[in-house]
Parts: sequence; structure tokens; C-alpha cells
Amino acid sequence: MAAHFVGIDCGSSFCKAVLLGERGIEALSVLPTGWNMGECGGALIRKIIQRSHVADERQAKRTGLPFATAIPVIATGYGREKIAGNHKILSEISAHARGAEFLFPGVRTVIDIGGQDSKIISVEDGRVKDFQMNDKCAAGSGRFLEITCRRLDIDSLLIDEFLKPEKAVSLNSTCAVFVESEIIGLLAKGVSREEIIGGVAASTATRIAALAGRMNLLTPAVLTGGLSESNGICRALSQALGITVIPLQQGRYAGAIGAACTGLYQETRSSWQ
Repeated sequence: MAAHFVGIDCGSSFCKAVLLGERGIEALSVLPTGWNMGECGGALIRKIIQRSHVADERQAKRTGLPFATAIPVIATGYGREKIAGNHKILSEISAHARGAEFLFPGVRTVIDIGGQDSKIISVEDGRVKDFQMNDKCAAGSGRFLEITCRRLDIDSLLIDEFLKPEKAVSLNSTCAVFVESEIIGLLAKGVSREEIIGGVAASTATRIAALAGRMNLLTPAVLTGGLSESNGICRALSQALGITVIPLQQGRYAGAIGAACTGLYQETRSSWQ
């Protein structure tokens, strides 16, 4: 029986990895994905295994692989096919559902704001019941917020310092490509950064809510992705969706955790086999 599993979520913006054992999460790490997903994934796997002290570096060198083969790797995300030597791949939808259940047992709705897409997933006991996904337009994705933060010189990790409940400007642009021009115009008119980022957050939430359609969204609902711990983003989503969305600590690692959980629970003959 494998004592540990590495889960890696190779996304468009960041690559996240987790080392999971029977006692729980033993190591977490993240790197910008860059242009070479395979190279980034290999570097991240080496980093997390070295940090955990469970790898045999000599074995890794003998095999020529970027990690010790004794530790199975399960990959998800856009770059999952590029991770050399992975033992299994898993869809992002299943990975986020299982990862959210691990972090927040009993979760029923998972909202993931990724770098290039957004998803709403209905979950029951860690299994996907239904989902909707937007991967055709950057509006409503993390890319939309990333463009705004960069233009406003705001660290996305500090976005809550600028998101105020009473401050949000209405945006005319519904396209992430054109919103930057609108932001420049608003700044020229003296509109505050708080009002602009609030407007973008509200617009993003409205786009995500439109995905829900006829889905039956149940609580508890959590947010995953790079903004998973943002109270301001969760507040905007709660208003748009009509349900309370809870910030999820370590939610940016949900996909990687879910991938690792798949291996661990199958190894221990869990109901998720």
C-alpha cells in the first residue's frame, strides 16, 4: 500500500501540489505555471517531495524522472497530460468536488474561479451531481479580476482591502479584453479603485450566477481557486447567487487535494473507488 500520494493541479496561471498521507496533508506548494507546464509540474513535484523528506533522491536519479516513483502522482488541471510519469489523471470537476469535501465535509456546492474558466459544481458526499462551466470567455474568470488588479496596482491576495460592500461602479464592458480601456476611462474621471474593483467583482459574480441556470444550488457552498479566502468575492457571489458562499481556507489547493484523495481513498478501499 502506498503511504503517500502527490496530487498536482496544473492550471493556466498557477501549478499547485499537495502531498497527502493517511494522517492528512503533509506538504503544500505552488508555483506560477509559466509557458512550460511539464517543466513547472516536474519542478513542483521535486520541491514538495524534498520538503516532505519521504523521497529517495537516489531512486529519482536512477529512474531519470522528476520525482521518486515510489510516490504515485495524480494530475488534474489544464496541464495534467504534460506531467511526466504521472500515474493517473483526473478531471478538474471531480478533483475540485473531492478536494472541497476533504476541506469542508458536507459541502453541497463548489464554486471555482480559475485563471481561464469558472465552474459551479453540485456535490454530494464528494461526488459530482451536476455542474456548469464557462471556458469560452474570460469574463467571469480569474483572468477578469487579474487584469483589473494589475491595472489598479492591487495585489490580488490583498483584494479584500479594496472590496467594500457599499462601493461598486456599474461597468458597461462585458468583455475582459475591453474592460481595461473602460477602467482607464473611469480612473480619468476620478472613480476610486474601491469602486472599480467592486464593480468588477459584482460583474464576475453575475457571470458566474448565470451559469447556475436551473441547477439546484444547496448549502453549504464554498469557493475554491486562487481567491478562495476572499470575503469580498464570497460576499459578491452570495448576493448574485442568493445563497451564502463561504471562503475556504486552502481552497486554492482543492484540485490538487482532490487528485491526491482519489489515490489515497482508492488505495484504502474507500467508497470513492
